[in-house]
Amino acid sequence: MTKRMVYQTEATRDKIINIAEALFIENGFADTQMKDIAAATGMSRNTLYRYYQDKYDLGFAILVVVLKRKIDRYDAIMKKIEAGHFVSILAGLKVLMQAYSDVQYEDDDRFIAEFDGYYAGSRIPTEFREKLTQLLPDTVSQSLTNIVTLGQKEGSIRTDIPAAYVAVTLFNAVPTFFRRMLLRRDALMEIEQDAIPQLTPILIQLLLDGMKPSPQT
Repeated sequence: MTKRMVYQTEATRDKIINIAEALFIENGFADTQMKDIAAATGMSRNTLYRYYQDKYDLGFAILVVVLKRKIDRYDAIMKKIEAGHFVSILAGLKVLMQAYSDVQYEDDDRFIAEFDGYYAGSRIPTEFREKLTQLLPDTVSQSLTNIVTLGQKEGSIRTDIPAAYVAVTLFNAVPTFFRRMLLRRDALMEIEQDAIPQLTPILIQLLLDGMKPSPQT
């Protein structure tokens, strides 16, 4: 193991990750092989395998990089919400949900969708959740729950649904829907293609409306 690590550099690791992510997005996770990545990076397969033992190992490394980048952005927005930078907690959550579906970062979402689509069901490695938990901060869901709780106390968010349930729903609903729209843009049967970019903002508005307290009667 020590001998293999001697020849590794962070610059080469970053190069592999950047090129591989682009290939996975362009060609799909299933149809991109390690030999394709080696060719695109200009290195031999033996050299590539010194860094990553297989396609899953490489894909997982990219996933961690992408998720860390996203989590850093979400954390910054949540800190602003907690600090009272918005007129209400609900208004701050709208900004957060828009960040979940920011087209500026859609390549990252395309990769996550490709990875999730390939490693689903019986393909999910047994150690996946434990390994991801070890490498990523576990504060996101709790921070979001805390924010929803603040909104309930403030009065901008309904109180009849537990804050944790609201937080988990928000954190999964918008990114999952957005990624599906990215992957199915050319094949979505339910609506014309030029209307698809409008659908995630509609989902966000429906979620926001659904979080509001019911009018007092």
